[in-house]
Amino acid sequence: MDALNQVGALGTLVMSLLGLLLPKTAARFVGLLPLTPAGRSEFRATYGGLWAPLALMPLITQDPIVFAVSGLCWAGAAVGRIVSILLDDALDAQNLKAVGFELVFAALLLVGDPWRAALALLG
Repeated sequence: MDALNQVGALGTLVMSLLGLLLPKTAARFVGLLPLTPAGRSEFRATYGGLWAPLALMPLITQDPIVFAVSGLCWAGAAVGRIVSILLDDALDAQNLKAVGFELVFAALLLVGDPWRAALALLG
């Protein structure tokens, strides 16, 4: 796999570990407040546990399709945030930076073979 794909997967792993092990730090990073135990659990589950396989599986398998899935998940996060900007009147610097951050990770994971493999699956 391309070195950029590896960087994207390793960066995803770092973000996942941040959410899993340091939910208060992850919350500050995204500008949210986990004020209750349930809030901290949400960060550990969503920002930590959900993203961990999306980081580890590409690194373990080195399969272009698995890198593509991880990259498409990052792209999906960016699309969801853009929808929120449009529908929730949420246009602010924090959300614009987050869209850029998500798109960078998507691009890192999709560049090269993962993109070609995903396109080949589509026909």
